[in-house]
Parts: sequence; C-alpha cells; structure tokens
Amino acid sequence: MAAPLDDTPRGIRLATIGGVPVFLGWSWLLMGGLILLLIGPSAARVHGPAVGYGVAAVYALALLLSVLAHEAAHAVTARTFGHTVHRVVADLWGGHTTFEATRGTPATMAAIAIVGPLTNALLGIVCFLLAAALGDGLVASVLGGIAFVNGALAVLNMLPGLPLDGGQVVESLVWGVTGDQGRARVAAGVLGRVLVVAIVVGVVVLPLLRGQQPQLSTMVWTMFIAAFLWSGASSAIAHGRAMGQLGRLDVPSLVEPAAPIGLDAPVAELTSLRALPVVVAADGSPVGLVDHDALRAVPPTAVGTTPVSAVVARAPQGWAVELTPGHEATDLVRGFQESRSRIVAVSEGGVLRGIVRVERVNAALARN
Repeated sequence: MAAPLDDTPRGIRLATIGGVPVFLGWSWLLMGGLILLLIGPSAARVHGPAVGYGVAAVYALALLLSVLAHEAAHAVTARTFGHTVHRVVADLWGGHTTFEATRGTPATMAAIAIVGPLTNALLGIVCFLLAAALGDGLVASVLGGIAFVNGALAVLNMLPGLPLDGGQVVESLVWGVTGDQGRARVAAGVLGRVLVVAIVVGVVVLPLLRGQQPQLSTMVWTMFIAAFLWSGASSAIAHGRAMGQLGRLDVPSLVEPAAPIGLDAPVAELTSLRALPVVVAADGSPVGLVDHDALRAVPPTAVGTTPVSAVVARAPQGWAVELTPGHEATDLVRGFQESRSRIVAVSEGGVLRGIVRVERVNAALARN
C-alpha cells in the first residue's frame, strides 16, 4: 500500500533497480538470526556444525530472495499500471513495496496484490521440480525446503485479511461492490483480526485442549505471525476509518481565494490584488507566497522596479496540489504530507483555485 514519503533510513541499500531503491531493513537481521537459531541446531546434529549452520544460512538467504521476488512482482505490476514506486523493503515482517496508490482502482489494486503470492507459488513449483529431479541428497532436501517455504508464503499471503495480499483482494472486491474504499479497508482489516484468532486457536489452543504440546518453534512462529497480522489489521482498520472521514471532507469549502502573480511582476502590482497573492512561475505553477518582511524592506521608490521574485518565500516541494475529481481530499492530504507545509496551493485543470490551511482541514475532520 502507499505510504507518505519521508527521509527515515530504511536499512542497508542493496540496489537501485529501474530507479527504485531496494533496502534490507535492519530488522531483517533479527529474522536471519531466528532462522539460524531454529534450523541450525537440528541441521547441525544431522550434518555437523559447519554444514548444518550453512544449510540454515542458505534457508535465510532463500527466504530473503523469495521475499524480494514477491515484492519485485508488486513493484513491476504497480509501475505497469502507472503508479510511482518509491521503495522496496525486506524487513522483519517479510517486506513491503511503497507506491503511490491514490489513482488505483479495485481491479488494478487486486492485480498488484495477487502477483506477489503467484510469484512465490511459481518459485515453489520450480524448486519442487528441481528437488524431484535430483532425487535424494542434501541439495535436493534444501530445494524441497525452499519449495515448501515459497508455497507457505503463497498460501499465507492469500489468506483473506489485511495486511496480507489476500486481504487487499478482499478490499478490492468490497470496494468494487460498494464504491467505498474506506469501508472496504475496514472490512478487510476486521477479517485480518479474525484470521489472527483462527490461527492462534487452530495451532496453539486446540492442541493444548487435546493434551498435546506444540513444539516451541511452532509456538514462536505462530505468535510472531499473529503479532504481525494483528498489528497490520489494526492499522488497516484505523486507515480505513480515516479514509471514510476524508471521503466526507468538503474540499471546496476549505479553499481560500488566491490571486496568481508572476515572478517578474513588480511588487507594486500586489496592491491591486483582491485575494491572497500566490507567486507563480512562467508556466503558472505556484512557487510560494509573499514574504511580508522582505516586502516591507522594499523602499517606496523601488516598488515599481523591484520584481516579486525578490520578495517571494519559496514553498517546499510538493506544496502545489492538482485536485482531480473524486480524489480531492486524498490529493489535499498527500500535499500536506509530502510538503510538510501548513499551507498548500490547490489547482484544478492547471488553474490556481486558492490555498488551504492545515488548521481548517483538521477542524473539518474533527467535525466529521
């Protein structure tokens, strides 16, 4: 799903592919350590310490590559549908691909979601066939294990609840039927919580009630997965409710009138404007507001010759927002998030409509 841009370090930068940075999150090191801890000792008892822990390391690397292949499939499909992909990250929770999803449709979002598990399913089939062709031996056994891991990733990710890919498919289906993406995301998030309860009951609670003791590794992985799913489902529910609030936001009522003025215009022309001046470039794009301290420093005798460019307070990148029908609220919020500005300039069809202050948006959301 999409996320606002920020400058937070993402971990170890592995590569940049097609302009998209690929990161190994620092938390992945914990995942690798868990794999060595859980697989290494048992493999060492069979094959010796060097080979046993080497096999565990291979499994850790294979899981990393499987996750990156999964996320690469999301990224390639998102770009195919015209979305801007910001980053791919492999971390403790598996991985995620951050892309601009505000122009997504139910069909495109479902397609982006489903290609990840399909990629793991394909990798699993290939590894299974290679293992079958090799027959017995350590290499065949490892390939069989990698096939199982990819199959498990495919099945797990297609379970119908957010934050899993199957939950995104559910969201897309409900969104397509109701036309309300916020409500659809809440529904898929609730299903994610139901999945958590079902997994914990099925893997841990029922065996205990039968007098069976699940293996420690099984309990560790189950609780690890349950914590991830519950956190993601809760975030999805909160996000869906926020989207519902945005859907009720009356953006036109928040826009304050503004008057464009060019960078080369003399500051004397500011006195003839009947609305808040917004300084625009030659192509009409907003670049900032007037710096009143700088304006007061202009001598009265020079107001006719001093250009507005000398008194402009240039705004941060992303503050100029182009509103599109049906996405006005999302466009507006994205502008505040990306620019980190308290004021954004809004345009429609390339024509400046005015400015919006974050205080008015927050007040309107509070009323909703």
